[in-house]
Amino acid sequence: MLSRRSYLFMGAAAAASALPAKSAETDDAGSPVRFLSGARPLFTYRYSPDRPKPYVHPLYAPDGTPVTQDGPPDHIHHRGLMLAWSAVDGIDFWGETNPARHGSLVHVSFGKRSKTTLTSLINWNAEGRLLLVESRTITAPKQPPDVTLLDWDSTLRAPDGVLLGTGGHVYNGLGLRVAESMDLGEVLNSNGTSTIRQANGEPARWCAYSGKLGGGVAGIAFFDHRANPRHPSPFFVMNDKFGYMSAAPTFREDIRLAKGQEIRFRWRVAVWHGVKRREEIDRMYKSWEGGRE
Repeated sequence: MLSRRSYLFMGAAAAASALPAKSAETDDAGSPVRFLSGARPLFTYRYSPDRPKPYVHPLYAPDGTPVTQDGPPDHIHHRGLMLAWSAVDGIDFWGETNPARHGSLVHVSFGKRSKTTLTSLINWNAEGRLLLVESRTITAPKQPPDVTLLDWDSTLRAPDGVLLGTGGHVYNGLGLRVAESMDLGEVLNSNGTSTIRQANGEPARWCAYSGKLGGGVAGIAFFDHRANPRHPSPFFVMNDKFGYMSAAPTFREDIRLAKGQEIRFRWRVAVWHGVKRREEIDRMYKSWEGGRE
């Protein structure tokens, strides 16, 4: 369970094999980019200049129900599934309206773009400075009929050297605010940990959050690529006020990037209905190239 801080629809139902992602609808004017598999929505990528960061929302469960929230009143800066940090050389790219020196993640252009993948150039700007240049690739891989999959691949380059820090906030990295109905949910990680108190900050190959959705239960997992910095990653999770989960490589220690240095993070996000055992999620993780030894 966690808490803090579109585009594939379900195709024909009884397919025993995985379904390929079939289309991505895009618009260079800042309109959402929707990824679809047939008529089934998977997720939507948003990069409007009206928002201080590009992000994914909604991310859908296999039946087309959103599992994310965008800008809830209690934390307006919680933007679905997002990548951000609270203290990049002291600049807050996570928050938006809190008292702090704020920066913006600015979409510059799309590079590669296909029915299943987009690559975006993003500048992390603040106070007239370019602190980071990000190359971000979002992919809808081959979709099982009962799971929604999203692959996130970001390389951050520091033109002049920066401290990738948290400012004391441990939830930085790839974060997701769950749908309201999923608040007060449950957690399970690759170590078998199933309590929020122990899972919060515990390094793991993957971490999953589950909660009520529609008339049943849905689960969301973050898979940490074996080549990621500080793998296995610490994860931030909470569920007491609301549900939140983040892959948080700087949970305990900031990362210093020298001038011109790059750092690459890769994660897979999986969403499903029902309850999955640790062994089932572990098989999903190991079937991903990022999880294979």
